[in-house]
Amino acid sequence: MKVILMQKVERLGDPGQQVEVADGYARNFLLPKELAVPATPGRLKSLAQLTAQAKNREDKTRAEAQALAERLQRIELTFARLASEETAAPAAVVAVLEGVAQPAELPEGQELPAATAALLGPRLFGSVTSQDVSEALAAQGFTVDKKKIALPEPIKTLGVHRVPVRLHADVAAEVTVKVEREA
Repeated sequence: MKVILMQKVERLGDPGQQVEVADGYARNFLLPKELAVPATPGRLKSLAQLTAQAKNREDKTRAEAQALAERLQRIELTFARLASEETAAPAAVVAVLEGVAQPAELPEGQELPAATAALLGPRLFGSVTSQDVSEALAAQGFTVDKKKIALPEPIKTLGVHRVPVRLHADVAAEVTVKVEREA
């Protein structure tokens, strides 16, 4: 099916381009999300006008996303979660992890574990997910869909974490998430 793109679509094209896509992709994804319109003879004639409209719409959404990104940069979210007690890693293992010693210098029978992060600090019982971050932002008056929060994996350790938020294809922000031990 031939369609005219109204917005930039990754690995497909830019606004105003006429592209050939699978019928299902057009019907189920591009057309309902208004990322494209069918390439009819009438629309092909008015392609310049459609391109200008799409560019104006894209500029407006980019400007809104940029303004939101600037406000989100200053946000710090605090979560209180139950966490394990400090784990006591053997001193030799901590020395290797901190780069003071070499793995060959470990005492006989003691090897460097694969899950080193668990040895260096307390772990959460549960985690902080993108859903939690989205709800905390909503409580502060920001509407950010959890799908836009680019958390590679849930946060499972105490401390301060930087969480990326993709607001637009060209605009990203980072939110500071502070995870503290629940009293």
